[in-house]
Amino acid sequence: MSAPTHFNDHEVDHSAAISVEALNTSNVTLSGVRRAGDVTEAVGRRNFLHAGPPIEISDITGPMRGALIGGLIFEGEAADEQAAAAIIDSGKLTISPCHHAGGVGAMAGIITPSMPVVVAKCCGRTTFSALNEGTGGAVRYGSFNAETLVRLHWITDVMAPALDAAIQAAEPIDLVTLVAEGLRRGDDCHNRLAGTTAALLCLLAPELTRRVSREDAAATMSVMAGNPHFALPFTISMGKALAMSAANVPGSPVVTAMAANGREFGIRVSGTGDRWFTAPSPIGTPLLMPGLTLDDVNPTMGDSMIAETVGFGAFAMSAAPAIMSFVGGTASQGIEIVEEMRLITVATSSRFLLPNEDHRGTPLGIDVHRVASSGIAPVINNGLAHREMGRGRAGAGVTRVPIECFIAASEALATGVRCS
Repeated sequence: MSAPTHFNDHEVDHSAAISVEALNTSNVTLSGVRRAGDVTEAVGRRNFLHAGPPIEISDITGPMRGALIGGLIFEGEAADEQAAAAIIDSGKLTISPCHHAGGVGAMAGIITPSMPVVVAKCCGRTTFSALNEGTGGAVRYGSFNAETLVRLHWITDVMAPALDAAIQAAEPIDLVTLVAEGLRRGDDCHNRLAGTTAALLCLLAPELTRRVSREDAAATMSVMAGNPHFALPFTISMGKALAMSAANVPGSPVVTAMAANGREFGIRVSGTGDRWFTAPSPIGTPLLMPGLTLDDVNPTMGDSMIAETVGFGAFAMSAAPAIMSFVGGTASQGIEIVEEMRLITVATSSRFLLPNEDHRGTPLGIDVHRVASSGIAPVINNGLAHREMGRGRAGAGVTRVPIECFIAASEALATGVRCS
């Protein structure tokens, strides 16, 4: 049972308290790993999901276009890059946000019907996120070469069924507890997940060895162990579930989504329903791959900042000093960021605890009114893609997101008109 929610001050209105209580107490369990088409009707042969707020296909940037090409080839809808590009340019492919279907997608976030997704359950709702392909060539970064697609087919045909068999046979896995354990192991559970992945491997290894062939079990465990970001879809599908539990509370200023599509950054707020408040997507000051400059970087994209939305990721960086080698900066800056985020949040988590802060909880529940009045924009840590399709990852950084979205949402709430 969770400890009572600790509110940061005595000025929390009732609607915000309801949303944050849901963030702090809802339980999320791992349901399985299945084909996206078996989880949501929002995907089809020529209907794919994408990261971030809505975007016209004519406005997508390089890495998302590359991911769409990869998705079309993967699904057998196109034989090669030229055929896939012709489908995209002819208007015969439609895309819609992962968030609209109860999902979250890392980076470009392209999810096609056959792609395997991690499925979570919370309060009768289903959320999902595509299995992580690794940090090298990956469709989510806009890569679509033969090696990338061969790997994705193996993940789909071998790894995903093996994982699902193990999950169904294992004791129910509490994903909130998995994140809490990750923080204890030195992760932030957004861009550092080495400890979380190890914990997940320990939970699934016994049933993997019992339920699938020795060869498939060994290969699956080897890929998990070799990919320190493997646990990401497990943590962010959990984050999406928590956010959905806090949504649609009339008048609540608590943020329920932060996401970017490579052109626009957007937020959703509990009290304004499904409306997106958007601004140009930032780049920040990332730590880049050797030989690259900021001119090579596509603006921020992805749904994985649902992590910060529900109280981990950059909001837990004091637990993960080692992450600074991936995103740039110092351990002391991580501590300072967490402390600053307390000024714009409603409460302190009783479940996501920070060992380096004497097990104090993470900042929980971004309040758009507090952001607007303080002038402090939330911080995320995030990977970044090369702006040219097919070039893959460009780097990672700590990024201040656009405050304009939060100011606009605060003003909309102040009118007392619900926007859906």
